[in-house]
Formats: sequence, C-alpha cells, structure tokens
Amino acid sequence: MLPTYKPNDYLVCLKTKNINVNDVIVMETNDLGKVVKRVKSISGNSLKILGDNKSYHSPIYDVTHYLDAVIGRVVFKLF
Repeated sequence: MLPTYKPNDYLVCLKTKNINVNDVIVMETNDLGKVVKRVKSISGNSLKILGDNKSYHSPIYDVTHYLDAVIGRVVFKLF
C-alpha cells in the first residue's frame, strides 16, 4: 500500500464486515496471508481490491474476493 502505508507502520483496524468502496481493509488471502488493500468495488457478497501504488500490479487485483475474507477496516495509522 505504498505510498499511503509503509512496512512496519502500525495500523488500527476496526473488526467489521461493514465496508464501503474506497475503504482500506485488512483481509486474509490464500497466497499472501493478511494484506492491506483498498476496496475498488463491492457486488453482493464479493469485492475487488487494489493498492495505492499505481506502478505495481498484483495478481490479487484481478481476482474477486469474498466479504468473508475481510478482517476489518483500517481506522488510522499510529506512526
């Protein structure tokens, strides 16, 4: 999620499934474990995600994810 969040940043996350488009979320993926990404779109029980670094494309951006994989919404960064 560079440049918004950097490695070793401390994030405060609200454990919820109530998310909106453009929210930053923490979610569990099969290949990468826990990831911090931005919600691109929501349709029913599924969502698409993307990162803030426009020069990097991840294969997980092309996959539709289930809302059940969402751990929570990032509320703020401590430092």
